[in-house]
Parts: sequence; structure tokens; C-alpha cells
Amino acid sequence: MSSLNSLFNRSSPFGTKCKTCLNLIISRIKLLRNRREMQLINMRKEMVQYLQTGQESIARIRVEHIIREQNILAAYEIVELFCEFVLARVPIVEAQK
Repeated sequence: MSSLNSLFNRSSPFGTKCKTCLNLIISRIKLLRNRREMQLINMRKEMVQYLQTGQESIARIRVEHIIREQNILAAYEIVELFCEFVLARVPIVEAQK
């Protein structure tokens, strides 16, 4: 909690801390998205193999996991865009001090 207090303390350099945190968040989200995309590709390949071998019940479970992963990827993209939006607006917030 003290890190949040220090982040929003107006006497400290708010803009630099906020920009640093946002840049770290954006890079972390990109890393997570890349990892999830690779997992998604592998899951699709596994699903195709299950369908080819006639294991439809397992393939259906995999489809549910694939849909969930796609939704998570979409959420990552939304969070990343929001962070970029806030990052672009930090100078405006600093100017209003």
C-alpha cells in the first residue's frame, strides 16, 4: 500500500513514476500475450490431432480452453490499449497540478 501512496503523492515526481510503471505494464502484457499466443497455437494443433484420431469429447474440451484463451488475449489487448492511453495523458495530468 505504501507504494501506491508514494505513487500518488503529489510532492514526488508523479509523471516519471507513472510513466515507468505504465511502460513496465505494457511490456509485461506484450510478453504475456506472446506466450499465450504460442500456447494457443499448440492447443489448436492438439485439437486437430484429437479430431483426426476420433477423440471428439477431448477435442470439445480443448475448444472450450481455446475460446477462453482467446478471450484472455482480447482482455490483454484492451488493458494494453488503456495503459497506452493513460501513458499519453500523463503530461496533461502533470500540467493540471
